[in-house]
Amino acid sequence: MDIELARTFLHIVHTGSFIAAATRLHVTQTAVTARVQNLESQLGCSLFIRNRAGARLTNDGERFVGYASQLVQTWDAARRDLPLPEGAKETIAIGAEISLSNPLLLQWTMQIRQTLPSHTLRVEVGDGTVLQSQLERGLLDAALVYRPEYWAGMQVEQILEEKLIQISSTRNAEPYVYVDWGLDFRKEHDAALPDRARNSMSFNLGPLALQYILQCGGTGYFRTRVTRRALAEGRIKIVENAPEFSYPVFLIYSRQRKSEIMEKIFDLLKKVVKEEADWTEHWEFTP
Repeated sequence: MDIELARTFLHIVHTGSFIAAATRLHVTQTAVTARVQNLESQLGCSLFIRNRAGARLTNDGERFVGYASQLVQTWDAARRDLPLPEGAKETIAIGAEISLSNPLLLQWTMQIRQTLPSHTLRVEVGDGTVLQSQLERGLLDAALVYRPEYWAGMQVEQILEEKLIQISSTRNAEPYVYVDWGLDFRKEHDAALPDRARNSMSFNLGPLALQYILQCGGTGYFRTRVTRRALAEGRIKIVENAPEFSYPVFLIYSRQRKSEIMEKIFDLLKKVVKEEADWTEHWEFTP
């Protein structure tokens, strides 16, 4: 199937009409209509119901959205990765959730590049669910996530056991800053601290929340390794008698893709984990 047919289909879904999709694709509305008709002919079903308001997906159209997205993403990944640069042996593709990108993924990437300079390296940061979907479709070789979603052929290895501890600014303990560490944490947190279930401030990214507390004050839950520097400097303190929560990190990969090279990069990851590096998320940019 022509990938442009799937891409056109997704543009219609995102814009809500054939006209808007044609404008975005820089083609005529007639061309968009012809592509949809071609796609529907190949699939043997109708994908859209057209009306004055635009285009609405049929039941079959709704089911095709996921397949179309996978087709386009896989094709785009192939175009990005092929052909390999001259002299390169193969591509290694790894990923991690955002809060694991610095320093864990960064240090792992540096170790791989130093040890395997002849390999092409692709590094991705994103939501855990998206990373696992890419892994299942073969777009990633391995990923670091907090909550693995198991599927046949998937290997899961816990590489790090962290705790979420409650800390507060030594200057000002208010407000209570809720950090969304995921569904499991939310359930455990609200059960253990029902008076903190509702709050005036919340973040879905730990590094951002920690920087807010360091600069403006407050109290919240953070990973132990990330708080070490600020604790040592006396900028924050651990809240006594506050409950702690487990927050393990998992390495996930497909058993079918395991090889000597993959074993080597996994060993490099374990080496990074063992090192007592500064895990404070600090992003410094110079203009």
